[in-house]
Amino acid sequence: MPQIQLNGTSIYYETYGTGVPVVFIHDHLTSHHLFEPQIEYFRDRVQVIVLDLRGNGLSGKMDVEVHRILDTQCEDLKELLRRLELLSVILVASSGGGVLAQKFAVQNPELVRALVLVDNCSSGNDSMKNNRIWGIIERCSWISYYLPPELLLRSLRIAYNKWLPAYHILRNELLHKRPTEGIKQRIALRQIDILAYAVKLQVPVLCVTGSQNEWRLAQASKNASMLPSAQLVVLDDAMYPSHLCQPQHFNRLLLNFLIDQHAVHQRESGL
Repeated sequence: MPQIQLNGTSIYYETYGTGVPVVFIHDHLTSHHLFEPQIEYFRDRVQVIVLDLRGNGLSGKMDVEVHRILDTQCEDLKELLRRLELLSVILVASSGGGVLAQKFAVQNPELVRALVLVDNCSSGNDSMKNNRIWGIIERCSWISYYLPPELLLRSLRIAYNKWLPAYHILRNELLHKRPTEGIKQRIALRQIDILAYAVKLQVPVLCVTGSQNEWRLAQASKNASMLPSAQLVVLDDAMYPSHLCQPQHFNRLLLNFLIDQHAVHQRESGL
């Protein structure tokens, strides 16, 4: 398995293809498998890099304090890019992974040429997340992280009845979840004021979300409005993760964005 030791833990990653490097970053409680349809579609068009962030998937333990999680994961990503000898990449990130991607892009502007934020959330310091009652409710919800995954499979199947490819990937992720480290990442994300990073972004940004979840749609719209050079696209008949609910539409959308960024030539795109 392609694993490297860095910053006190092991990081699992996979690479496919050649060309402009595109790095896919998953959300907490998931892994690189979240982008299986994108790996298959883009591996013959660009260089695809997927990884499991520390504390997730096949990578090693978190082994850092909560307030250091995002900084350390950014350091992991930077070191991985250095070892792969990648000088400039496009980042595609899902949900909470988008917070990491924005922070990384601001801290390392020379390494990031564009961002794609899928189902991304807005500032971690909004009034709801600072509300005491909401905080209690959220903490109670963390109990579900420790429930046997088999108890949650039926509700997952019902929720994703219209999107079976998404269900099968999320089912696998649920069966291999790492609850404690997932909660730590949730706490770390709450502590980040993403607005402080969003307003500093100077690269092109594509924001994508689905139409079937009003809360995520509102969050993605809010986040896109913060970004100096962002466009928001809403995928019909999709909810989180929208790139799995409508993989064909998302892949074509991402491909067109890569063409616009001169990462893929029209003649090489397969269109």
